[in-house]
Amino acid sequence: MSESVISLRESKTSPVGTRFLAICSVGEVSTKPTKNGSSYFEFIIADASDDMKVRVFADSPIKPVLTTLKSGTPVRIGGVVGEFNGRPELKPDVLTPLTDAEKSDPAIMGRLTPVSQFDPVKMREDLMAIVSRIPHAALRATVESVFAEHGERFCESVAAMGMHHAYRHGLLEHTLRMARCAEALLPLYPRVDVALTLAGTILHDIGKIQEYTRLEAGMSRAGFTRAGNLHGHLVLGAFIVREHAAKVGLDVSLRERLEHILLSHHTMREYGACQTPSTPEAVFVARLDDMDAKLSAIEEELRKAPQGLEFTPLRAIDGQLLLTPPKTR
Repeated sequence: MSESVISLRESKTSPVGTRFLAICSVGEVSTKPTKNGSSYFEFIIADASDDMKVRVFADSPIKPVLTTLKSGTPVRIGGVVGEFNGRPELKPDVLTPLTDAEKSDPAIMGRLTPVSQFDPVKMREDLMAIVSRIPHAALRATVESVFAEHGERFCESVAAMGMHHAYRHGLLEHTLRMARCAEALLPLYPRVDVALTLAGTILHDIGKIQEYTRLEAGMSRAGFTRAGNLHGHLVLGAFIVREHAAKVGLDVSLRERLEHILLSHHTMREYGACQTPSTPEAVFVARLDDMDAKLSAIEEELRKAPQGLEFTPLRAIDGQLLLTPPKTR
């Protein structure tokens, strides 16, 4: 593989006018109208470092290849770094699908798959230590039973397809940070049950192991499974909890409250919740989840933002994110 190949993040932060060459996967190609009545192609390219929207016009030399590619195809893409509306824009003039030999090379395919920056072994150890501190025996046993069956899949899973933690071990990272926050904050709220909240926090997204496909080497994004499309992770998670709660003999009233945490943690039906949070523990977990999802999305945007950009649109907060740090040091 040529040494000139760089990551998407490096490509988009290169000076305008310089050439780039990256290995990415291509998203679904759509046709968009222009103001003068013609059309252009638009698609997402993604690698382990970043993703970016690309526009290709009718006279582009890559058009014949682009229109033959399936979504998810790994490619070598090159061109010139440009600018559009004050933001970096990649203008490709080279697009070549990877060969079978290249697709069997772990070093090449590893460029495509985003992975957590944290050690998954250490994260799992830390999460299981919190599980061991759940003070109610049957709730603790329920969580342990879930992890005995699903722990490996949980620890490798993404937490989302784009908004936050959309990388291998992302679900583990998101859950561990929420569990750490819960242990820190629960002493401030004595009317919120500790055992139920910790169990609900750790299991709140367990259904994502069945909602999303595995993020295999060479893939830049996970996809929805059949069960994910039909049920979604809130319902799938409640199914998992009910099975394991029955297995360990958890009291039905506690099982109901635990299921409610999972089914309501998206806060409102407009956001996919099956019910609005109706217990102190459900409110606690829902707000904790919302905070970590938004702040993690902000962290990711700050990490990959081009230098010199002051604001960037951020869907996680439904607005603009100020990228420049405050001068307090």
